[in-house]
Amino acid sequence: MKKKIIIVSVSIICLAIGSFIYLQMDDSKQVSETFLQTLIYQDANHDLVPVSLNVHNQMELETDIRNKIDLMQSSQLQAYGLYPVIDSQLEVQSVELQDHMLTVSFNDCLYSNQDALNIIEALTYVLTDYDDVNQLKIQIDGKDVTYLPNSTVPLNHLTHDLGLNNFEEASTFLHQSVPVMVYQEKTIADYLYYVPTTLRISESDSLEEQVQTILSHINSKIHLLNASLDNQVLTLELDSNLLLDNERIDKTLEELIILSLTSLDNVKDVDILINGESVRNQETSQIHYNYIKI
Repeated sequence: MKKKIIIVSVSIICLAIGSFIYLQMDDSKQVSETFLQTLIYQDANHDLVPVSLNVHNQMELETDIRNKIDLMQSSQLQAYGLYPVIDSQLEVQSVELQDHMLTVSFNDCLYSNQDALNIIEALTYVLTDYDDVNQLKIQIDGKDVTYLPNSTVPLNHLTHDLGLNNFEEASTFLHQSVPVMVYQEKTIADYLYYVPTTLRISESDSLEEQVQTILSHINSKIHLLNASLDNQVLTLELDSNLLLDNERIDKTLEELIILSLTSLDNVKDVDILINGESVRNQETSQIHYNYIKI
């Protein structure tokens, strides 16, 4: 146990040093010498919150996975209103990647946790966030498991589409609908975070119906006039009631729209038109959210 605490402490210290160096760099060096790593924590209401931390060197897959699990077990972010989702007693026994299937065996601590759905979502979101991983298989003591107590989510087909804060647990919804993560702003311990909720949208809905459903969850005042998809760019025509005095839209609202709509299949970027003119303020690749400087 002491060894594990030491490992977590060293990891946090390394991230802290990395964060300080990161802030001293100009933009070009930030892009070339750092990359963001997404971990999942929860607030006091058990809502899952993705958090971005920057690191300066890549690790081997198994080492990286063990490091992420250790960090998500840490209580170092409590000052930010964030708490670990993963129990401190959970241990990674083995890691194997074959044919884009990542198999991770844990100890039996998974059986005794009351927040099974949160743990499944957090593990799936983080461990499928690799280019070579399409699916996650969870084992306990080296043996396949199909369900965990307190959750009806089947464990034999875990993909990134499971999302976060998914309140539809029935497996039929996972296969008969389009999963999208809709982001909203939430204040947690006096800090503002973008917190996603996974919605299930009917596959039979038109593109405009799907987009309007997402926009309505972001802000009920958003009125969609038209939506079209071309070369993976989703173009929206919105009502002018969103314009600020500078003839742009609020930066936070823009980011919530883009983050939410790019979770739709085949959507890589979003253009926002009002009165026939684009009101985009930044590139999609430049949107970094819930970034914490440790």
